[in-house]
Amino acid sequence: MTSWSRLSFLALLALQEMVLAEYVRTKKSTIAPVGAEVLTVGVIGDYGWTGWTPSPPHFCLEVLPELQAAGLLIPNEVLNDCDPGDILYINNATALQLDTSAYIGQVCAMKNCTAFVSVGDNFYDSGIDFTTGGIQRFQEAWVDMYSQGVFETTPWYQCLGNHDIVKGQSGVDFQTKVAPIYDPRWNFGTQGLPYWTYDLTGKDWTATFVVVDSDCFLSSYQEDTSVYVNPYTEACYADQQTQIDFLANTFAQSTATWKFLQLHHGYMSSATNETDLAPLVEIAVQHHGIVLNGHDHCLGHYYFNDTNFILSGAAGYPQAGDCNYGIPLGPYAKFLGANPLSAANGFVTMDISKQSINIEYYLRDMKFEDGDLYPVPYDLNPSYSFQITEHST
Repeated sequence: MTSWSRLSFLALLALQEMVLAEYVRTKKSTIAPVGAEVLTVGVIGDYGWTGWTPSPPHFCLEVLPELQAAGLLIPNEVLNDCDPGDILYINNATALQLDTSAYIGQVCAMKNCTAFVSVGDNFYDSGIDFTTGGIQRFQEAWVDMYSQGVFETTPWYQCLGNHDIVKGQSGVDFQTKVAPIYDPRWNFGTQGLPYWTYDLTGKDWTATFVVVDSDCFLSSYQEDTSVYVNPYTEACYADQQTQIDFLANTFAQSTATWKFLQLHHGYMSSATNETDLAPLVEIAVQHHGIVLNGHDHCLGHYYFNDTNFILSGAAGYPQAGDCNYGIPLGPYAKFLGANPLSAANGFVTMDISKQSINIEYYLRDMKFEDGDLYPVPYDLNPSYSFQITEHST
C-alpha cells in the first residue's frame, strides 16, 4: 500500500468513526419511564455465558504449551478461551443463565421492573467485537435471551466488566457504539465511551447514576501475565484521572435525591477487595452515594464508611467461594448469598422513591435432580432486604 493510499485509508477509518459516534449520539434509545412515584429497577451482573465456545482440549492442553515454550506471542483471547475453570463451568453456566433469566423475568413481572442496571461481564469468556461471530453472540446471549415478557421493552443501562475488555478497543467499541444501534434497549450513553452518566426521574425525585470502567483502575491488569492487559487497558489506566474527574464533576453538579456509582469490580468483597478503586469510592462516600458492583459471582451487601455496597453478580454461574461460603469476614458483610455447597443465582431490585430506596435480594431456589444446593422456601419473596433513607448530597 502506497503512503497516499494508506493515508486515505486512515482518513476513511477516522471518518467512519466520526459518523458512527454522531449516529450513536443522536439515536433514540429505549429509556425508563419518567414521573413514577416509585420506580423499580433490577440490578444484574455476570450473566453472559450463552454461546461461548472454548478452544478444543487438544489445543489448550497440548498445542498451547508447545507454542508458549517456543516463545510465540499468544493473543489474550486465545489464552482466556483456554481458562480451565471457565471451560469446566460452561455447560452448567449456560443452563443457569437461561433458568435465571426466566426467574428474573418472573420476579420482575410481579414487581413491574421498568429498567435493568448491568454491572458488567456481559459476554464471557473474552467479550464480543464487530465480527460476524460477535454479532451472533450478541444476538444469542443477550437479544434473544432477554426478549420475552418484561424484558421485551425494558431498557438496560450498561457497564463493562473484565471479560468484556479482553478483545481490547474493538470489544469496547462494539458494546458502546454498535450494540446501542443494534438494539435500542441497550443503553451506553451518547458519546460511545465506556464511562457515562444517566438519570432516572420520578414524580418528585431524581437518581443520578455514573458508570465507570473499573478495568482501567486495577494495577494487576497491567502485569505482563494478565489476559486483560492490552492497548485499551494500558491507555485508560494511564488516563484514569479522566474517569475520576468525570465522576467527581457529575456528582458535584447533580442535585439528585440519590447518587449511584455503577461499576464492575468490588471495593468491598469476600474474595478480593480491589483497593485500587479507592479514588472512585471516596467520591461516592463524600456524596453519600450507593455503590453497585458485580464481579464476585454471588449476591451480597456490605456496609463500610457509612456507605452501602450492593453486590449483584449472580445471574450466570454462581460461585460460593466469592461470598466465602456464606461466612462473613468481619463486621462489614451484612448479607452473603452462599452456603458451603453453592452460591445462589439471582439478582437485586431497587424500589426508588423520594422517601427511600427499598433494596431486595431475590435468590433462586437451586434445586436439581440430585438435591437442592441452595434451598429457598419461596423464591418469589426476597431472601434479604434493607432500606436506605438518607439522601445523597
